[in-house]
Amino acid sequence: MGVPINESAAYYTVQAPLYAMPMKIQLETSELNLISHYGAGSISVNGKPYEQNILITPDKVIENWFDGDLSELNRSHFEVLLASTADSERPEIVLLGTGKDHVFPDMQLLVELQSAGLALEVMNTRAACRTYSVLVGEQRMVAAALIQFDE
Repeated sequence: MGVPINESAAYYTVQAPLYAMPMKIQLETSELNLISHYGAGSISVNGKPYEQNILITPDKVIENWFDGDLSELNRSHFEVLLASTADSERPEIVLLGTGKDHVFPDMQLLVELQSAGLALEVMNTRAACRTYSVLVGEQRMVAAALIQFDE
């Protein structure tokens, strides 16, 4: 059965629910690293699946970026970003995807990264993947540190 357009409408339209419609939010070809899929246990970058935690920038993917409890995350895990000497290579924002749930790391880490010139935004991994894609599409210098989730 369709959904009435309004109370006085003499006809109905059939509309599929929005979640059932496929949506493409990025170009399929690009020289930049784009997240093409994310789901339980896998994040794909430019069609290549990764089953471990990754750190992604528009021009590189670092596999096995971090493996441990979120409480063990520290500045050394972000050294690859801090080592970028050229301003054009250093991200203006780092998205931290904390897995299935939105969980804050030790606040000292946020303070240390901010004092080193990196802004860390914390969110769950799904939100981090979506936000990364939007910011790359806006040609912003961004990095995403992504922790896999199980369900």
